[in-house]
Amino acid sequence: MADNNDIKIHVAGLTKDFGDNHVLKGIDIDIHAGEVVCVIGPSGSGKSTFLRCINRLEEATSGEILIDGVSITDKKANVDKIRQHVGMVFQQFNLFPHYSVKENIMYAPVELKLQTKEQAEETAKKLLARVGLSEKLDAMPRSLSGGQQQRVAIARALAMNPDIMLFDEPTSALDPEMVGEVLDVMRELAEQGMTMVIVTHEMGFAREVADRVCFVDGGVIQEQGKPLDVMTNPQNPRTKEFLSKVL
Repeated sequence: MADNNDIKIHVAGLTKDFGDNHVLKGIDIDIHAGEVVCVIGPSGSGKSTFLRCINRLEEATSGEILIDGVSITDKKANVDKIRQHVGMVFQQFNLFPHYSVKENIMYAPVELKLQTKEQAEETAKKLLARVGLSEKLDAMPRSLSGGQQQRVAIARALAMNPDIMLFDEPTSALDPEMVGEVLDVMRELAEQGMTMVIVTHEMGFAREVADRVCFVDGGVIQEQGKPLDVMTNPQNPRTKEFLSKVL
């Protein structure tokens, strides 16, 4: 893990309200370059909302979020420009059903004029090889399994050449036997030094891959630390209770 000069994501006093529902009640965290942070906690605890605030799919109610030192909570921020460096993978794969796998991956770089069609096609081929789906270049999404679609979704996010990847429960919509193939791709990204924030229920994966685990409940980070410490010797009673049910 890097020193303090290497903070990729800085979150201070982050709150998010939906009407009278106070979902995030003050999140503070610094995430360093190359760090893998797994966010765990019960459903409805604010994990996904936290992730969506990081790339401003949700507007923070208050607080500050800096990505590479640039505020995305500033109303004048060029969110699209900042988002180009932050890839996001959702529970549902959200692939364009009428585009082939290759076209799904090419779409954003070409649309945003970051690459020519030829360059984007070359990138798509490389990324599909990287996620183990070279043979699916011209396939349509509906012909793929859930695990394959999620790997295409990861390739699509990587096509923007991000230096931060956000994963919102990327395996929760998958059949159990397909979970491993998606986690393998994520494991490889972690080994290659990608900065990653992962909301997950996969405790074994979190223990193995994360540099840090954060337990979120009631809209705040209740406990965080090295995976082994948090999972085998939690200090917070709420963390203990949660882990006793899921481990």
